[in-house]
Amino acid sequence: MEQNKKLKLFISYSHKDEKSYIDDFKKHIHTLKDNGLIEDWYDREILAGEDFQNKINNNLEDADIICLFISANFLSSPSCKKEKEKALELRKKKGISVIPIILSHCGWLDVEDIPKFLALPNDGKPISKFEDPDEAWLGVYEGLKKIIEKEIKFKNLKITEEFESFLQDTEMLTNAHSEKERVLLDDIFMPPDLDKFNDLGEHEEISSEELFKNLLDYPRIVIAGENQSGKTSLCKVMFKELRKRNFVPVYISDEKDQFRGRIENKILESFHKQYDDDDGFDINEIDKERIIPIIDDFHFAKNKEKHVKDLSVYPRCILIVDDIFSLNIEDEKLLASFTRFKISEFKPTLRNELIKKWRRLTDKEIRDIDYRDIDRTTELIDSTLGETIGKKIMPAYPFFILSAIV
Repeated sequence: MEQNKKLKLFISYSHKDEKSYIDDFKKHIHTLKDNGLIEDWYDREILAGEDFQNKINNNLEDADIICLFISANFLSSPSCKKEKEKALELRKKKGISVIPIILSHCGWLDVEDIPKFLALPNDGKPISKFEDPDEAWLGVYEGLKKIIEKEIKFKNLKITEEFESFLQDTEMLTNAHSEKERVLLDDIFMPPDLDKFNDLGEHEEISSEELFKNLLDYPRIVIAGENQSGKTSLCKVMFKELRKRNFVPVYISDEKDQFRGRIENKILESFHKQYDDDDGFDINEIDKERIIPIIDDFHFAKNKEKHVKDLSVYPRCILIVDDIFSLNIEDEKLLASFTRFKISEFKPTLRNELIKKWRRLTDKEIRDIDYRDIDRTTELIDSTLGETIGKKIMPAYPFFILSAIV
């Protein structure tokens, strides 16, 4: 998972503070820029005639680090408030770093969310309080440098070749296609529909694509599915999606030993198998809120309640089970923290799309594919499968659908 080394730093500030503070900040971070660690951006980069707000929004979205320059001017500015809210939203959705830099005395400790972040300079002492401003900015520089080095490690954290292979593995379908030497998960994965349950057991249908898009809106998730319903494939896709967002998902499956022992040890062991640590990256360096355990086949666990309690140190986790209503956890508060989903069988539309995907797979050049033949064959297969599935001879899950046409 190669990623660009240079980080994008967004400067959020009040224009009233520009001459007093922002110019000095930009001077002091020049060494970080010269060393190729960051490229900074603030709204003075916007050229005449460009869409001002759109340019700001785009650069916020692209940022790896957002520095909020806190002062009474900042806290009273409507545009700064919007940027702060957007920064907090991006931190939630993408895991980006948000760093408050305290410029002068103000009521920032009473502002929701800001006090929970580590502020610079050290202990949030305002820049204006220092007798020597250079000493204050050196503290900001050193604190920012540590965060940048840590973020670069996150960016460059690579998945092992062995685990990359697992993420693409389609098991019994890997060598089952006559036109393709190896079938990868990316070749055939179709996002299934899900039933989302509330506390009363009522449910509404959503697409798993919607879940992927809003994955971080559900900090703790239970996903249930029948045998061969595609639970592990869903784990793999969620793993890749979370890693794209610079989180550190860790996949754990332990059907054989039924998750005996401490779940923390299993997370540590899986992390070292799934990520290269050539750069000496230690899981203990990673904030718990960045690590997302994905526990597959959790219904085999002997001591579910203990494991769920131990997992509570992670703000986010995903449990995969066969039945969301048979977890046997007495502590209702533990269960209440989870949003529950169940994998649905494929409807005719999804089934048809999956068959088309399979039929179009080939190692040949695109120009050699007869799409009319594929459509005719797909229609015939779908008609035959419709009867089989309609009579409940087999469930409408991808494995059974594809196995029937191989």
